[in-house]
Amino acid sequence: MPYLSDVNLRAILVVLVARSGGSVEISNEELYDAMMPDSGESERFVVTETTGGVRVSIHGSRQGQARSN
Repeated sequence: MPYLSDVNLRAILVVLVARSGGSVEISNEELYDAMMPDSGESERFVVTETTGGVRVSIHGSRQGQARSN
């Protein structure tokens, strides 16, 4: 699973929002930073299949790098 289709992304968001208690608050600043990062490059998801599901991380994030090592 090298990429997230819209259906897969929606399903992952449902699970993540449910895990966080049913709602997630995001400030306008965080949303704009995610939409237009300072680096000029949009964030890329890294999707890795695991034995029990999938792992989704952001390319270049510290957590994603630690888990891939």
